[in-house]
Amino acid sequence: MGFTRSVIITFFSNSFLFFLSIISTTILARLLGPDGKGVFDVANNLLTFATLFLGLGLASSNVFFLGRKQEHLEQIIGNNILLTFAGALLLIPFYFLNAHYHFQFLRSVSDIQILIVLVTVPFINYKAAMINVLLGMQDVVEYNRLNILDKILNVLLLAVFMFVLVSPSSALLATLAGTILLIIWIQYILLLRAKKYPSLNFILMREMLGYGFKAQLGNIIQKLNYRLDVFIVSYFLPIGQVGIYGIAVVMGETLWGISGSIATIVFPLISAAREKKEMYIFTNQVTRISFALITFFSLLLFVLKEPLIKPFIVLWFGSTAFAPATEALLWLLPGISIFSISNILANHLAGVGLVSRNIYSSIVSAVVTVTLDLLLIPRLGINGAAIASSCSYVAFTLTTLIFYINYTHSRWQDILLLKRADLLLIKTALEKRLRKPS
Repeated sequence: MGFTRSVIITFFSNSFLFFLSIISTTILARLLGPDGKGVFDVANNLLTFATLFLGLGLASSNVFFLGRKQEHLEQIIGNNILLTFAGALLLIPFYFLNAHYHFQFLRSVSDIQILIVLVTVPFINYKAAMINVLLGMQDVVEYNRLNILDKILNVLLLAVFMFVLVSPSSALLATLAGTILLIIWIQYILLLRAKKYPSLNFILMREMLGYGFKAQLGNIIQKLNYRLDVFIVSYFLPIGQVGIYGIAVVMGETLWGISGSIATIVFPLISAAREKKEMYIFTNQVTRISFALITFFSLLLFVLKEPLIKPFIVLWFGSTAFAPATEALLWLLPGISIFSISNILANHLAGVGLVSRNIYSSIVSAVVTVTLDLLLIPRLGINGAAIASSCSYVAFTLTTLIFYINYTHSRWQDILLLKRADLLLIKTALEKRLRKPS
């Protein structure tokens, strides 16, 4: 499948996924209110970090190694099964430590809710690993189909579970149930339909862990840049502020659908590419176009703040209590726009095996995040969290840009500034689409 078609499929899939995320967020906001949604957001944040720490980078390893060793597919599947569920044993001590010490940043989350989260972790990691097996095989259609099915299951089960009992615990159980159902379907695709039977290869497992550790370390540190603030807001502010801030984050991350779609396809293409110089030119062009588009939409959101965005948030999420999310969203927009650059360049560096560069960038931005969160959140509330996040995105992008330029010897103008040829390319693509018979 061609790059343009892959990106288009992935972009529209991501757009639909965002729509489903908005539906889920809307259900939670309307039924639970700021406080209940805040509890869910903190619990879900714990789930995010637990899956990152225990995911061992297998999702990235699957894409990277299948780009080179598709003949090892069955061994890669077997290695994933063993490592994913063995790593889950490390969650047991955490549960008992929290039950004994009652960590302050989790004070609003009950013991049963934490238990649900920890049980969900290995299933989510295995699901993510297997979906990325399909991405590594460059089966973009099946990859996107499964991601959409995942979100649909989550929304449907969320509605069902919340109908039975309106509680953050019900929302967490819906996530667990949806994950298990999707895993059953993935097993059908890989084991029964494709007849790929798991086996083990300990030499390959060591290589996967080596690459995955470097990739995941960067992911963990980077996740600190745009998820740690949830815990810090929970620590310093009332739990309802977490729920309001979550609305701003969901709205802001819509813009990542453009660069995220491109980055998702760039990684496996770079991993499998042979002519590296052509890939530099290619990556530069898609980065320029993506950055220009996201900047345009960010400016549009800023202009439409009062006449459209603020009334929309209040109306859609069902309460004036969520109105402060508008201001936080505006503070997030500059960083989100700039981060679209590194969203693609970091995947290029990972695709050529330079994962360590992304780790260095993540460390720099994590220092910015933690420092500014601790300084600004107690003083400015959720707006301080948004400012800190924007600054960390900028820090990550600047360091990633430096590493990319040093590796490819590209000029910064070729990466950031839209060219006439780009506009012609967009125009030609649009005209081609419009002329295409339905």
